[in-house]
Order: sequence, then structure tokens, then C-alpha cells
Amino acid sequence: MPRFLLAMLIVMCLTVCGVSGAQPADSIAAADSTADSTLAADTTAAPDTAATLADSTLPADSAAADSSGAADLAGRPGLLSEIARFFREGGIAMWPILLFLAIGLAISVERFVFLYFQANIRPEDFMARVADLVRKGSIEGAIATSAEHDAPLARIIEAALRNYRGTERDIQNAVDEMALAELPRLNARLSYLAVIANVATMTGLLGTIFGLIQAFGAVSVADPETKGRILANGIAVAMNTTAFGLIVAIPTLIIHSFLSNKSDQLVDDIDRYSVMVINMLAQARKEG
Repeated sequence: MPRFLLAMLIVMCLTVCGVSGAQPADSIAAADSTADSTLAADTTAAPDTAATLADSTLPADSAAADSSGAADLAGRPGLLSEIARFFREGGIAMWPILLFLAIGLAISVERFVFLYFQANIRPEDFMARVADLVRKGSIEGAIATSAEHDAPLARIIEAALRNYRGTERDIQNAVDEMALAELPRLNARLSYLAVIANVATMTGLLGTIFGLIQAFGAVSVADPETKGRILANGIAVAMNTTAFGLIVAIPTLIIHSFLSNKSDQLVDDIDRYSVMVINMLAQARKEG
């Protein structure tokens, strides 16, 4: 749990800081353009005679190239600026969707690391080593091999090995008891991803309703000069919130399905190999 909370906080901070850091870009660009226009006005108002004569000798093509280059640079806003503008135009509903995105990313990263690295220990190779040690009569060695891993399968096999001298029923009870403690670790927080996807979609639709209410409510009372601007702002709120909600929901549902399949595969491995180790210990006890 502490790892999950730490991952969630890190992702949330990075996401919010990225959007917040991108917001001043438009204002910086506006300030630069204002400064450039002021400088241009001052130069036009009080031109230097020598500079005027020198500028008059410049080729027309060079002046055109400079102006086109400046226009290209001015017409290329950065990616962060575009994201920040998209976010600001979406209105207040974008913030809860951003929060759902951060939580969903944190859960996805934490579950991916657990299911594909910590809990995934190559069960065929692991059980081959355990079986070889049991056949050699080295139960303590098999227990030590299982204790090297923190995966649910290894902990369940270790519980069975530690009850080697008991009856088959005792071994089964030890396996069942440990399984009740370990299996929830495989499915922990996966259901939250489906909830986040659904809530993000509904929040986006709620933002769409707010945007349409804002648009049509303002159009009915606004004067003709501002009617178009208010209508455009309301439609931007409606469309951006819907788009952002779907941007969050669709990958979250895909990740949820992907991780759930991996969790089910690990549960199947536990069922298979726990029965195998019980039979293996019963056979070893008979031969011993």
C-alpha cells in the first residue's frame, strides 16, 4: 500500500505540474508579441535616418523571407501550450477528470509492476526447483527456495512445505489459509480502474451538459456583439470535457482488461501448482 500511495502522489504531481507549467506559455507568448509590437511602434514613430537608408537598400525578398519565418514561428504553439489551452477551455469539469487520470495511472503502474515482476516468478522453473529438492529429501532447501520470493504462489507453496509432516488434510488447510491471504493481493485495486473509466466518462458528459447550458443560456440574454463569443466558449466547454473524459476512459478500460487477464492467469497457476505440491508431498511421504 505505501508503494501504491507514493506512485499515485508522484503521478498526480507530475500531471498537475505539467499542465500548470504549460499554462503560462500563452501569456509569455502574448507578452513577447506585445513587446515586439511596442518596439515596432517605437521604431516607426522615431526612425533613425541612417537605419532608414540602410533598410531601403535591403532586397525585398529578404524582407519577405524574414516576415514569413517570423509568421511560421509565431504560428507554431508548443504541445504543452496546446494542452493547457485545451484544458482551460474545458472549464471546471476538467479538474476531476484530471484527478481520475492521475489515480488511474498510479493504479495501473503499481499493478503492472506487481503482476508482471513481483508476482510473476516463472512457475514452471520455480516448481521444477522445488520438486527436485523434495525428491532429494531436502524439504528445508525447498522452503528456503520458496522464501526467496514474495510472490503469492511462492508463499502458498512455502506454507504447504512447512506442514510437510502433517496429514494431507493439514497441508490442504495450510494451503487454503495462505491462499485466502494471498489471492486478494492479485486483484487488489483492479476494480477501481473500471470505476474510474465509468466515472470519467460520466463527468465528461456532465461537463458537456454544463457547457450547453452555458452556451444557450447566455445566447438568450447576450447582446449580438458578444453572442458568438459566448456560444463558442460554451461549445468548447461541452466538446473538450467529453473528449477528455473519453481520452481517460478508453485506455483505462483497456488496461483494466489487460491486468485482469494477467491476474486470472496467476490465480490459475496457483490452483494448479498448489494441487501439484500437495500430491507431491503426499507421494514423498509415502516413499519416505
